[in-house]
Amino acid sequence: MALVAAGCAPSLAVPPRLIASWPTPDTLLPVARQTFELSFNRSLDGGASWAEVVAADDSVTASTVAVSAIDSRRLSVRLQEPDEGSFDLHWHVVAADSHLASDGHMPFTLQRGTPAPPRIDVSPPTAEAGDRLELVGKGFPKSASVPLTIGDDDQPLVNAETDGSGRFNLEARVPRGVPYGLQRISSIQDGRRTAQATVQVQWGGWPPLVASNVGTSGPDEGEVTFTIDVSNRSDYVLEHVRVAAQDPADAEIVSADAGGQHQGSALVWEIPVLDRGPASPLHVTYRTDHTLVSHAALEFRHRRQRGCDVDSCLPAFISDTIADSAPTAPR
Repeated sequence: MALVAAGCAPSLAVPPRLIASWPTPDTLLPVARQTFELSFNRSLDGGASWAEVVAADDSVTASTVAVSAIDSRRLSVRLQEPDEGSFDLHWHVVAADSHLASDGHMPFTLQRGTPAPPRIDVSPPTAEAGDRLELVGKGFPKSASVPLTIGDDDQPLVNAETDGSGRFNLEARVPRGVPYGLQRISSIQDGRRTAQATVQVQWGGWPPLVASNVGTSGPDEGEVTFTIDVSNRSDYVLEHVRVAAQDPADAEIVSADAGGQHQGSALVWEIPVLDRGPASPLHVTYRTDHTLVSHAALEFRHRRQRGCDVDSCLPAFISDTIADSAPTAPR
């Protein structure tokens, strides 16, 4: 990682992103005054952010909505007059700094006699990669193994063993590869998330941007197609993301996604800004009579925000990573 000396450019404006929720979407809940907790990766404007709970008949169910005074990234919605039925929680949140907004919804069902869904509590709320976390869970299956993951890419964290009441209390360390940002901790059962919590990873592992490079035969005879997926796993707002796919030896380009330009012996795409999450996949197809390997080199950068002080400034940097494919033969 190369630190950049020039630093006080204006910050890039991005909307908040939902990182975790309790309960998870499509959950069956008991009929009670449930409090829904939505955790976003940026501080919210409490005066401009709102949410409402809509019933199946499009009526609005009474609820109170508030941005937490302790953590301004958390929006709480409490049902006031719960009754059985299917509902949809709609939310509209506005970032306190950029004033950009994002919207979303979360369906759920209230049904009498339903047990409370699983819950995970995490302490401390802020940690570094390698630090120890205390994880407390309840409402899980009794005497069961519950895999816990962390981050957007669900890195393995620990397997929790519940007791006879469906609880666990254990410690785990934040994996070295988890990057900077508000990171989701999930319980996984039968391929779906059953509970979510968050921890703020203050500096984290490297790189914040990851890529995969997958080759497939075809689509036509004598062709190989490579797909490069790029994703920002962090709360850094990355810019000038440069993806350079080297031309394999003795291969001819048939087609490539728009925006790619040949520079020397590489096909290069530029992504001006990449907020948290994936970019659109990039594809390039070659004509060849032999097995190919694709090598993609990626460069990305982050600049410091204007007006931040020494303690709150995130570092400016220019960094890079690579993504190589497996050998792929033409059709």
